[in-house]
Amino acid sequence: MDIRSRKEQAFTMAFTEGDVAQARGAVERFARAQGMPGERVTDLVLATNEAVVNAVAHGGGQGVLRVWAADGTVGCDIRDFGRGIPMHRLAGGEPPAHQPGGWGIWLIRRLADKVAFTTGPGGTAVRIAMTLSGDDDRDVL
Repeated sequence: MDIRSRKEQAFTMAFTEGDVAQARGAVERFARAQGMPGERVTDLVLATNEAVVNAVAHGGGQGVLRVWAADGTVGCDIRDFGRGIPMHRLAGGEPPAHQPGGWGIWLIRRLADKVAFTTGPGGTAVRIAMTLSGDDDRDVL
């Protein structure tokens, strides 16, 4: 692919706890505007919500959300400024049903086509990406 042919649309917003609903609405409107079908929009919104809520709860109470679209893919990059995620949390599978918390990362992975986590002492970045159709196996990250 010629990189010059790639047309990207994007927006960025800072968020705190009071902005979580606004972030969900912004992701939903953006994904629908790109032509993403309803069920896939719901999955993208839920996955992004989990990452934003985790950033607020565990990443210093604030973060930055960048929502983008390029080449038939809609993505959300969520960045916080906390201490990072312990590696055992990233490596884990499905939490036990009786566990009251710890479901966010698992849910994000179940809902999105592709997810990447970058974490360390300076914070965490989560990239969530979904193709518009859901039947495209190309690498969207």
